[in-house]
Amino acid sequence: MVSPNVNKILQNVATLNDQELQELRKLLENRSARQATSTPAQKLRDALVQRGLLEKLPPRFRDPDRYRRWQPIPVQGKPLSQTIIEERR
Repeated sequence: MVSPNVNKILQNVATLNDQELQELRKLLENRSARQATSTPAQKLRDALVQRGLLEKLPPRFRDPDRYRRWQPIPVQGKPLSQTIIEERR
């Protein structure tokens, strides 16, 4: 049994020209391939975007040198963690 939404989609697909059908085919193939190789974390992000809880996916940083070059910022006084612990008491 096909859902009413699928029936509507099939009716709309029947009205597409060849170029539009090719675009739709590419979109569906990309989505299928992405879902087949998605990790659980990627699937969660996709679900959050689809539900509107995330506006877009944050960019992924793939440059490991960026993390290797990271240096903490020197600050005066006691460590921030110590200040937080004291304020919670």
